[in-house]
Amino acid sequence: MKITFEELHKLCRSLMERADVPEDAAKHVADVLTTADARNIHSHGVMRLAFYIECIQSGGIRPQSELKILDEGPAFLRVSANGGLGIPASCETVERLIAKGTGMPLAAASVNHSDHYGPAGYYAMKCAEAGLIGFSMSNTCPLIAVTGAAAAGIGNNPFAYAAPAGKYRAVLFDVCMSVVANGKLRLAAADNHPIPEGWILDKHGNPTTDPQTIYDGAIMLPFGGHKGYGLALMVEILSGVLANAGMLSGVHSWNTIPGQDADTGHFFMTINPAFFGGLENFTARMEKVISELTSAPRAKGVDKIYYPGELEFLSEQRAMKDGIDLPDISSAELERAEKLLKQGK
Repeated sequence: MKITFEELHKLCRSLMERADVPEDAAKHVADVLTTADARNIHSHGVMRLAFYIECIQSGGIRPQSELKILDEGPAFLRVSANGGLGIPASCETVERLIAKGTGMPLAAASVNHSDHYGPAGYYAMKCAEAGLIGFSMSNTCPLIAVTGAAAAGIGNNPFAYAAPAGKYRAVLFDVCMSVVANGKLRLAAADNHPIPEGWILDKHGNPTTDPQTIYDGAIMLPFGGHKGYGLALMVEILSGVLANAGMLSGVHSWNTIPGQDADTGHFFMTINPAFFGGLENFTARMEKVISELTSAPRAKGVDKIYYPGELEFLSEQRAMKDGIDLPDISSAELERAEKLLKQGK
């Protein structure tokens, strides 16, 4: 399905508003999900929309919830999403954090009582566009097995950073802690393509190459073995423990139980290069780093060396010019979102 950025944004926003999401919050959701699809991150684009609607219709997410400031100072912010959507809460928090971060060497913000917040890199990139180095992370319900375990014990906790890079726009790095994202497994399952061994275990803790097991209790594995486990725990410490949010099994991602919220936690941080030699000096040095990295001798069969984020930026440029190519599963999920809203009337 080919669709323009504007058309997809309008559709996404309309579906959210019909799900009783306030206008400003619906716009935030549309901004984040449509940008993800434009950057070719379909696993975190409009494919997620029907799931948000299911959570809202079940009473597991309160769409009208407003951000609650728990505490704040010149360089920090603690907020609660009050059981509402994770994307609007995170967008508002990062806007406030950037305002603080532009006048401070470092600034940080935490969010609790939230839910799925979309692609972590969206928020880090917002910081980079404001001339700051940005960090973004979130915990999730347990999805991956820690080293040595045969059951899910910790979330597939996403982590992203972005830094302004002058003529290169920015360096943007966004990863989850599993070998591969859940959304990509769903894409493989939709196409019925086998996956490499070492990506997931079946519900009994055995290695499998069948992506369909993602719908039957599959257990994801951390990238890099104990290294991915350690990074997942770092995210849990900051977005769960420090943020006073749910921790490990206390997180109920994609919550559909009325009277309970997901209690997902997020953590954001900025570093201001203006206090470390100046932004102009920083971006000039970033340009040198990227130039050296991408001019390295290429391996056989490699036409170009990319810096982190470049592929996403190129995809976004094409999408803005020629439209977004949505995979079949994303189109199907948009249709499902429409059906859910009609059934909910």
